[in-house]
Amino acid sequence: MQIDVKNLIPNMNITSQQILPLLVGFLQVVVAAILLLSFRSNKHVNIFLIIIIVLGAGTSLYRGLVGNEFDVFTNDEFSWVRFFMVMTIPATYLYIRMLVNEDKRVNVSVLFHLLYPILWFTLLIMQSVYHFIPADIWYNARKVNVIAYLFLYVGLNIRTIKDFYQKRNQDHYTSKYFDSMKNWIFTFFIFIILINLRALIHFCFDLENKGGIVWVISQVLNVVFIFFINLKILTTPEILYGYPKLKHSLSSDIDQIEVPDSVISVINNQYYLINKPIHDYFEGKTLECLLVILESGIEFININSLDDIFVSEYKASLPTVKKRREQSLKEIKFLLSFRLEVPADDIFIESRDEIDKRIKLIKINPKLLKLT
Repeated sequence: MQIDVKNLIPNMNITSQQILPLLVGFLQVVVAAILLLSFRSNKHVNIFLIIIIVLGAGTSLYRGLVGNEFDVFTNDEFSWVRFFMVMTIPATYLYIRMLVNEDKRVNVSVLFHLLYPILWFTLLIMQSVYHFIPADIWYNARKVNVIAYLFLYVGLNIRTIKDFYQKRNQDHYTSKYFDSMKNWIFTFFIFIILINLRALIHFCFDLENKGGIVWVISQVLNVVFIFFINLKILTTPEILYGYPKLKHSLSSDIDQIEVPDSVISVINNQYYLINKPIHDYFEGKTLECLLVILESGIEFININSLDDIFVSEYKASLPTVKKRREQSLKEIKFLLSFRLEVPADDIFIESRDEIDKRIKLIKINPKLLKLT
């Protein structure tokens, strides 16, 4: 494999076209540094946002230092900056998924999303050394791969965002939280699409090597898109430190809302949340699930026994039923946490079965119940 030394040592004669990528690269470094410093003490910081910013900073600084001396899109040599760009695609999906699902831990399934880029770049390195695939076939294969890979994750992101939109509730706090989250997710996703679309056009039409006014406009737009995302992150504490922090800022509005009793009560065999019937806040299968848990009293119930609620009139696979159940339980915990102003972890009390340690038992925290 031939290694061009000029691709390893940046050209220190910085041109005007390199200044913008350098500036936005330094901004990304600042944002990444704040996130990294916060990560050890703040469990709400999303690790994938840190990864996206770090990868983006590496790409921007590389472009600013090296400039146009190395084509990262069509050149057959291995390039770390190209690897960073590809890895940003699954990292974006994992960030949105973790944000929407309010996950606090990284799932093992993340490794699956990292496997394909690693295998693809291993093949790229082998091709750059041995050239065992004809150039024309190889270039077309790369083009098909990049397009399919990008559209796959666009589809996954759209599905995740669609699921998030279906979780909206009528409660004041959750509506404000939802609207704030919705605005950020929508803005972030649109700008990521624009950034990736620009890169895809560069790759498919070889704009990196043709230059001209179209190339200049494309570079400026890319810097503007990246700058806007990082500026939004830097100036929005809820994004910078984690969206669950938004709960504290929303709680400052408590004086505007009349909350007589922060409990779930039973009046004439009717469940009430605060001063309204509980079905004003919940509906459908989620309402049925909550009622089953409430009617169990102080006894733990096996969460597997809730699965029958989420089997529709059509046959559903077991994983689908489990997913419906988990989404409803998350929705119950999410709304009650905001409405009753208690930590989400205090909504449900969980324990493990004496016999099968894998099965969780669950009940509503008795402190939240008021029988009248």
